[in-house]
Amino acid sequence: MRWLSNPRVLGVLLAASLGANVFFGGWLAGRLTGEASQAKRNLDAIVAPLPEDKRALVRKEVRSAMPEVRRNFQAMQAARAALAEELVKPELDQAAIDRHFREVQARTTAIQAGLQQAFKRAAVSLTPEERRAVIESLRRRPRQTLPEL
Repeated sequence: MRWLSNPRVLGVLLAASLGANVFFGGWLAGRLTGEASQAKRNLDAIVAPLPEDKRALVRKEVRSAMPEVRRNFQAMQAARAALAEELVKPELDQAAIDRHFREVQARTTAIQAGLQQAFKRAAVSLTPEERRAVIESLRRRPRQTLPEL
């Protein structure tokens, strides 16, 4: 353990740690901004058939829901990570796995509920034809075929 007090070794460890932190910080920032821009593109595609004033209304309602959606999304990501850690352990803890799956499901449901409530608030200002157009644009969206952990 004497080598740990060597300034040269400590310098290498510090540089490696700094490099890893910068890499993972950049990776996380890229993931968050990438997901945000993808969500914006998805919303833009859904509301594309609407007149601009109605698109703005739906976007406003969705934006108002986003702080809570983001909190639930971050909690869901943490629950997924905890679940993945649990699943690779040599001895499976069924209760922990069940708990993590319940948390992922609860957060997924909370995200969906928040976005659905935002759309419901906007829908009262849309005509039946506009609501139908949004439903059609939702039907055309590609679907994920497998659930994520």
